[in-house]
Amino acid sequence: MEFSAGDNLRFYLVKNSTLDAVKNRTTSTTNVLFSESSNQKITDLGTDGFSLAWKDGSGKSVNDFRDLVVQIQSTNQPLPLGTNLQGKPQGEVIDLRGITSQVKADFVINREAGYNNFVGFYQVIDENGGIDTNGDGNADILPGQAGYIQAAVRGRIAGIDLTVNNQGTASYTGTFQPGAIFTPFIIINSRPEAILDSNPNNDPAVYFPYLAANADKVDHIRLLGNNVFGFEDLPNGGDQDFNDITVQVKLKEV
Repeated sequence: MEFSAGDNLRFYLVKNSTLDAVKNRTTSTTNVLFSESSNQKITDLGTDGFSLAWKDGSGKSVNDFRDLVVQIQSTNQPLPLGTNLQGKPQGEVIDLRGITSQVKADFVINREAGYNNFVGFYQVIDENGGIDTNGDGNADILPGQAGYIQAAVRGRIAGIDLTVNNQGTASYTGTFQPGAIFTPFIIINSRPEAILDSNPNNDPAVYFPYLAANADKVDHIRLLGNNVFGFEDLPNGGDQDFNDITVQVKLKEV
């Protein structure tokens, strides 16, 4: 993450949920813990580094600050390619705006789920997830509107069709065009053909970073690191482990 010199930061923790779910009011604000001496301990690690140790109430000991420990180190390294929006709400996307050449994408996908899911990417016109269907540069359909799922799946990036056997790992290579935002989606236990055929009765669930586009209005995609996406494939958030499918993307301009 990137901040300006002199910024003052205060940290908080969302218990057993995500920030997007809190903002969408599907998770109560009582699940948000702001940093206080009763729930957070800060340790100076030297050389401009420190750790935040949290106590969220789930541990066995009231004196145990090990429910979540985060180590933070300052650096002058630039942000990785594609991550400009990943610190924002519903920012589980790849942002290639400002890039002028094609981008090679190497994918590593893992699965810990009984469902045989499909992950793809599609292009959106803005940070809100709007899709330009007629090529005029404006959003013609927004998350939650009728036909959004079909437009996203129909417009998926060719050659990026990510699947893997349960308990397995697979690698893929694809290409993103420059100058756009690319958004992941997951089709639950099915394939794009089921969405795009003429039979609406066989449509599987499809989940996006944009909660308005999800039938249950629940968060199903979480960032597990820079350009690392974790997916929860069960309705209403399931067990919220976000490891049913994980997709790591390494990007390079070509």
